[in-house]
Amino acid sequence: MRVFKILKVAIPVIALAVILPIAAIAGVPEVSHVMVTDVTTVSFSVIWAASEASTADLEVYEDVDGTIPVTGAVITSHPVSCGDPTIKTAAEDNGVMKVRVTGLSADTTYYFQTVTTSKSPPGITYEPASAPFTSVTTEIATTRSINSNGDEVPFSNDIIIESCYLEDGITPADGTLLLATIEGANYPLTAFVGDGVDAPYALIDLNNAFDRETHENLDLSQGKNLTLLNFRGKKGYSVVSQDLPEDFSLSEIKYADCGIKSGWNFLSIQLEPNDTSLATVMDPIMDDIIAVWSYDTLSDDWSRYDKNNPFPWLNDLENVYSLTGYWVLADSETSLLTNGSFMTDEPIQLYAGWNLVGYKSIETRDLMDAISMIYDHLNAIWTYDTKDDRWLRYDKNNPFPWLNDLQYVEPGKAYWIKVTENCEW
Repeated sequence: MRVFKILKVAIPVIALAVILPIAAIAGVPEVSHVMVTDVTTVSFSVIWAASEASTADLEVYEDVDGTIPVTGAVITSHPVSCGDPTIKTAAEDNGVMKVRVTGLSADTTYYFQTVTTSKSPPGITYEPASAPFTSVTTEIATTRSINSNGDEVPFSNDIIIESCYLEDGITPADGTLLLATIEGANYPLTAFVGDGVDAPYALIDLNNAFDRETHENLDLSQGKNLTLLNFRGKKGYSVVSQDLPEDFSLSEIKYADCGIKSGWNFLSIQLEPNDTSLATVMDPIMDDIIAVWSYDTLSDDWSRYDKNNPFPWLNDLENVYSLTGYWVLADSETSLLTNGSFMTDEPIQLYAGWNLVGYKSIETRDLMDAISMIYDHLNAIWTYDTKDDRWLRYDKNNPFPWLNDLQYVEPGKAYWIKVTENCEW
């Protein structure tokens, strides 16, 4: 029997929603950043952040009102495949919550409520506090082969290894979840630092990625976008956008390729930097970049930082923000890791005309879902693919609609958006 519900806190479940600071109540954990991850045909996980050291649990139901509990499901708090209990303890103490549910049926919708219990009793927070509960649908089929010229050819993906540190860049981020958003994948994948590998490393098994369209295992290829988030709870967050490495179908352990290529890059960052000064944000890659440009719609003016500018006093780009798009000129491949906080409670202000912006979600979104709230004001949305040197677009007025080849909105990308009037995205 579950413990009596001492306190209910009503907080909307939105992927990576930021909860505004409020007066903390000892023993009553605040909940934020609830996200479904690691969905397969027979399982799913839920991760979230708690404001204090806590334990995690889930209530799982067959119906949206929570009247029919799922029977036969196995619910595991802070699953760690290597069996090291110190990983679970460190995560709980950092407020990093993860629960895995297994023993489910394929292509079936389930509903859940997170249960966060403070380690300083007696407070419990339920999210959402009452029905309707949050849904997740398991994937359709496990597939380990693809059709190639009429033949079924087996495939496998690589395992990505990534080092995870605290903001100082030195201290291993014990108790941290590494979250990977993969271009074309339906849900993010997660792994605890130190699970199956020595800290500060974490391993992301790309074989667990499922296709957004077919809901079967995704055969990944080199160059796909890979955004890695250090989900550190009370100890903050960091994010880096990279690319998948070359894949020889051998499930090798590899580092990701650099996300910033030599030449012009069209990018944004998903976290608001703790220090927004350009010198601080770009410091890790300053030796690899030549210029950074940003556009302001209201003033119809470009701001820039250019190392080769013969008139350095014209370098007027002083700060770098999330939710903003940037052109970055690099003379070598590199990746930019940013420490900061989520801004998903803040709308992106769009003005009539063209806007150069980022996107606030850490997850890939279907284009139509992403632009639904601004669709009536939208003329066009464009992004630039550096690795293929081509533009992708969706234009409502395109006389040749089959040329609209932009399907997703991805983290780490920048977007030109043209709207007919001022609106919020």
